[in-house]
Amino acid sequence: MNRREALQRVALILGGTVIGANLFLEGCTRSATKDVQALFEAKTTDLLGDLAEAILPATATPGAKEAGVGSFIPVMVRDCYTEKQQKAFLTGLASLDDKAKEVKGKPFLELSAEDRTAVVAALDKEANEFNKKQAEDQKDILEKNREKQNQLYNYVENDPPHWFTMFKQLTLTGFFNSELGCTKALRFVKIPGRFDGNLPYKKGDKAFA
Repeated sequence: MNRREALQRVALILGGTVIGANLFLEGCTRSATKDVQALFEAKTTDLLGDLAEAILPATATPGAKEAGVGSFIPVMVRDCYTEKQQKAFLTGLASLDDKAKEVKGKPFLELSAEDRTAVVAALDKEANEFNKKQAEDQKDILEKNREKQNQLYNYVENDPPHWFTMFKQLTLTGFFNSELGCTKALRFVKIPGRFDGNLPYKKGDKAFA
C-alpha cells in the first residue's frame, strides 16, 4: 500500500478529506515554531501515543502506540499543516486534560484504558458536532456571497476542522503506513502476483496492504 492508497482509506473511514494530504504526498518541510517543536519532546510523544492507542488499541494485533504513531504525528503537524492548522491542533491538545476531567474527573494519563476510551468517544462526538456546524456556516457564507464565492472558497476551505478530527486522521494514516500496521493489521504480500478480481472473501478476512 502506498501513501495515496493509505490516505484514500483514511478519508473513506472518516468520511472526508485528510488535512495536509497533498503535502504528505508531495513532501514538504515547514519551519517549526517553538510550540510545534515541543511536540517532539519525549513526554509529549508518549502522550500522543497514549491518545492514539485509545483510538486504535492493541488487541490480537499491535496498537497505535507500538506502531510508533506518537512519533509520526509531530512530523506531520510540523511538515504538512499550515500555521492555522498547527495552532488549532496545539490548542486542542492542550485542552485534553480539561476534557478528561470533565468526562472522568482526572487528567488523561491518570485514567484507565476504559476511561480513556470514554474520553475519546466524547471528543469524537464533540468533533463531529463542531465540523457539522462549521460546514453549515461555510455553506451559508458562500451562498450569501455568491459574487465572491471564488475568493471566499479558499478562505473557508482552509478553516481547520476540530483538532481531534486532525488527530484521528493522523493516527489512522500513521498506523496504516507503519510496518506493523501493514504486516499485522492488514494482509501483507511482499511480492504480489497477478491481480485477481474474483478472489474469494470470507467474513473477517483482513484487507490487503
